[in-house]
Amino acid sequence: MKEILAPLHLDFEIKSGEIQISKGKSAIRIHIIRNEQRNAPAKGSLSLPIDYLVKQPEKIAAIIQSKLGLNQRIFARNCELKKVNKGEAEQFLQTYHLMNSTQSASNYGLYYKGELMAVASFSKGRKMRRLREDQRSFELIRFCCKKGYTITGGLSKLLKHFVKEKKVGDIMTYVDRQWSEGDAFVKAGFKRLEKTEPKRFLINRKNFERTLLEKGDESPDAKTHFELNDAGNLKLIYTPLAKP
Repeated sequence: MKEILAPLHLDFEIKSGEIQISKGKSAIRIHIIRNEQRNAPAKGSLSLPIDYLVKQPEKIAAIIQSKLGLNQRIFARNCELKKVNKGEAEQFLQTYHLMNSTQSASNYGLYYKGELMAVASFSKGRKMRRLREDQRSFELIRFCCKKGYTITGGLSKLLKHFVKEKKVGDIMTYVDRQWSEGDAFVKAGFKRLEKTEPKRFLINRKNFERTLLEKGDESPDAKTHFELNDAGNLKLIYTPLAKP
């Protein structure tokens, strides 16, 4: 990790069992989770599951860089919004999203000087009783930017475009509380609805593969595996302004 972040010339210091990473006045405390349950991290800190650190160090480095405020900023108004084909979207998400790519119905991207800088993936629309007959509820399944960049207003621009194209009643999404409380989504117009219960995961001690444990599953053999609990998810919903 330190080698990946080396080009940023950061300062590293161990304090009270945590790693403090800083540059100038910006600092973040990192707590490595090895075998315990954690709540959502406090402001200015990051609870980092050991399996993510081992399996996806480049993506973790990108999160740290972003939280330190060291990303290059690009304004969404300077980006071109276009549909992204399935293959290009999958490759982008595999490279930059912590949860990799997944099945989606629609993918949209922001391009800056011809380069893909951000991708948003949406589900198909679903009928919901809370909506009018002609409206549908969609899920924002994935959203991320290229490593080292923040697109100011990017999520909002993508959402507004999607609303214009579809008969959107609302858009729902989940945020992993291990990493944030969804401030960027609230800024884009989402409202926090509820928190889900933490999930239990089984981690292989050799290859650090992660498997979801269901309720009632037996505890693993401590010699080969250990358990980790995440901090649960935050459910948010985006409701477009009603047309006059």
